[in-house]
Parts: sequence; C-alpha cells; structure tokens
Amino acid sequence: MNYSELLTNVRNYTEVGSEVLSDSIIDVFITNVENKVQRELDLDAFRKFQFSSFTIGSPFITMPDDFAFERGVQIKDQITGNRTWLEQRDTTFIDEYNKDRSDTGTPQYYANWDQNTMIFAPAPDAAYEIELWYNKTPDHLSSSQTTTWLSINAPEVLIYGTVVEAFSYLKNPPYVQLYDQKYAQAVQFLAQTQMGRKRRDEYADGVLRIPLKSVDPGGN
Repeated sequence: MNYSELLTNVRNYTEVGSEVLSDSIIDVFITNVENKVQRELDLDAFRKFQFSSFTIGSPFITMPDDFAFERGVQIKDQITGNRTWLEQRDTTFIDEYNKDRSDTGTPQYYANWDQNTMIFAPAPDAAYEIELWYNKTPDHLSSSQTTTWLSINAPEVLIYGTVVEAFSYLKNPPYVQLYDQKYAQAVQFLAQTQMGRKRRDEYADGVLRIPLKSVDPGGN
C-alpha cells in the first residue's frame, strides 16, 4: 500500500471526502500512528547501527538524527580489535565516577546526557571506535516518501490506526471503538510475527504448536 492508496482508503472507510479530511489532516493522523507503533513494538525495521569514533579527552558523543533510544553500546580496542560492551548508568553515577573529566582511560560506562548526547566515563584516552545499537524514529509516509516498511508489510495496522484517528477527529465514538479493536488485533498479530515467531529458531526452540486440550480418559 502506498501513500495515495492510504488516503483513498481512509476516505472510503469514513465516507468523508477531501473537503473535510484533507491530505494535510490525514498526514497528521498517519504520523501519530507511526509514532504509536514505534513505541508499542520492537520491530526489526526500527533497529539500526551507527559507527563513530571518540575525540580523545572528550567524554561526549552526539547521537544520530534519527535516534529514538539505545539498545547497547560497544567500543572497539584499536590493537586487538575486540569489542567490549559498556554499562549504562545515570548521569549522577558518571559525574561521581569521573569527577575530573580531564582524567582519561578506556570508557566503561555511559549515560544519556540530553536528548542529543551521550556521556562516557572515563573520558577516552584514544580515538576508540564506537558502535551504537539503537532504535530509530520511524520512517514517515508522505507524498514524498510514498511507501515505508509499515505500509508494505503491515498495511492493516496503518489503515486501522489512521481510521481510528479520523473517526476521533470526526467525533464518531462507536466507530472509534470498532476500529481501535481492529487496530489492536492487527498490532497483536504483527507483534506475534516480529517479536515472537521471527525471533525463534526451529532448531533451538522447536516448531511452534497450537496447544490442544487433553481428552479426559474418564469421560468427565
């Protein structure tokens, strides 16, 4: 499903034309749904990696523009090439651990300094390579980006979620409730695939089976 098809579907579902549900209004609905899905589900489509290097003596690293939240941080030893996971702490711990930020060493801890910056302790004594594992902000469907992972792989989530927003805007509570239930079910199915079946291995976990009730041999 592409952007134009979603606009048409929303207007068909609500039976309301573009004179009320303009493109710009529906764009807001779409963005709301995309952001909601990003907060509700841990989809592989949102996962990303970013490589950077420290500036010697500086404990700060600027996060990518599409950064939503971190999943882990590694640094690479320049001599051995080995990677080491850093431990997340809060900023008060970092400040207490490294009271003098001019003291340097191999970073062991990190914290979110602000929405755009991470702070590390101790400050790096070399230009270590850093590998940031994070979830990015969602790609937004629009007239300039006519498809996204969500619109192609889970269009029902996007349709039902946007229709909920539309009926809420139109002040039609019964249909808000109806399509909110459809949206919740679509999200559940997507979660089962992306966060359940996709992250299981038949060799390690066995084939998924639907549980069956055992027959009572006594006939009770």
